[in-house]
Amino acid sequence: MRHVTHRRGRPTVYVAGSLFLDIVMCGLKHAPRAGEEQWVGGSGVSPGGVANQAVACSRLGLNSALITYLGLDRPGSWVREMLTDERVDISFAEDTERQNITVSLVLDEDRAFTTHGNEDVPLPQDDVDPPTIFIASLPYLIRAETQIARWREAGTLVIADTGWDPTGEWPHEHLDALRLADVFVPNCAEAQHYTRTLTIEQAAAALTAYVPTVVVTCGAQGVHVARRDDDNIADMAFPAVDVDAIDTTGAGDAFSAGLAAGLSVGVPLTDAVHLGQCAAAWTVCRIGGSSAAPTMDELVNWVEADDRLHALVGESVRTIQSRLDSVMTQ
Repeated sequence: MRHVTHRRGRPTVYVAGSLFLDIVMCGLKHAPRAGEEQWVGGSGVSPGGVANQAVACSRLGLNSALITYLGLDRPGSWVREMLTDERVDISFAEDTERQNITVSLVLDEDRAFTTHGNEDVPLPQDDVDPPTIFIASLPYLIRAETQIARWREAGTLVIADTGWDPTGEWPHEHLDALRLADVFVPNCAEAQHYTRTLTIEQAAAALTAYVPTVVVTCGAQGVHVARRDDDNIADMAFPAVDVDAIDTTGAGDAFSAGLAAGLSVGVPLTDAVHLGQCAAAWTVCRIGGSSAAPTMDELVNWVEADDRLHALVGESVRTIQSRLDSVMTQ
């Protein structure tokens, strides 16, 4: 496999999706009102959308590359510069006239978005080598089916995610794309909407009819995993890493990056989930999406300094760090 950055030996992850310049405003006292200026306690500017996963993967030690459109305007140049600083490979990105922009307003432990741009994402070029991990949304998997099938034959592990359905229909046809995936990572609302079920456990079990491994993120309720082996379904529940969250922008993306980092070096799913939880917990304690993602060293030091965290996820984080260090020396 080709390693898409200059750091030899690292597993490679490609992430496909829409790219944004994110402007985050944190600490609103109330929803915006016409004609009013509201000063807030925190803000941030960073690459967003698919960049949240790509930057988080890079900071955790993977060779990270984007399949996306990058604007040729001034906001696009800022995004290019920031991604280059984060050692994210943008050689697969294609040019577009204007960069997508999103303003995220953090209010009452949730967010509201205002976005300008389009959701178009280019297909992979035919000569792109197979990555270790490929992350993309359900609709994109169908569009890139031929390329993804070739990559999977070469050993690529495919992680599928999803996004909010503004139509509110959540059609079962979307789930047909999961035949091209190895792992599906929805949040609890998405999982229940797609399966029309009443509990997280029911939703995760129902989704295993489409994909062997389902990892449902549930915020403060932790993570629920269901795995199918022939006719048997095994369930695992992971309690949340308890932190004081100030901005949940990019939390799900940080989780997926941690999961990908673990799976890329062949650790058990439990360890990969623990790293995902730890990365997400770190992110929500800081403002921004990609700019709040942790490095592996930061996670290790954080876990080692906190007895509660160390007991919950410490062994998993250390194991994955050791595996990543090991592949660098091979």
